[in-house]
Amino acid sequence: MTTTLAAGGATTFFAGLGTGGVALVLTVALILGTRKKGAETTFSKGLALTLGLAAGVVWAGAGIVWGMPNDVVLSALQALGVGRADGPLGNVQMPAIAWVLVIVAYLVRLKPRTAGVTGILMATTFAAAGGAWAIVATSIGGFFLGLAA
Repeated sequence: MTTTLAAGGATTFFAGLGTGGVALVLTVALILGTRKKGAETTFSKGLALTLGLAAGVVWAGAGIVWGMPNDVVLSALQALGVGRADGPLGNVQMPAIAWVLVIVAYLVRLKPRTAGVTGILMATTFAAAGGAWAIVATSIGGFFLGLAA
């Protein structure tokens, strides 16, 4: 019975946030958790990267103003010719950009805030790359979107 009460309480606690509400919560957590102020601890690189990826997926799902970063990233990649055979970099497709972001995320020493922004870029790129990349993004984002219901 205690387990049922705990689960019911958690459901009530998180219920009704809405997609925009989850986007807001993740955004505030990402901003406040990655700031560097004195000796305060901030999120680790991995946590910031994961929250950034989740925020990016939730933002795209929330739409309207929240979807603007997604649109900006896609427009920038299209301007660079990604996805076209005749682009200035040659035939570069979205999965190549996804791989580059993963390599940067794990091989470059990123500060937590930069890792969070990289996660946001990953959300857009992974979704556009499709296949297994989209599964990764939707798995992480899906957990947080589940809180919106």
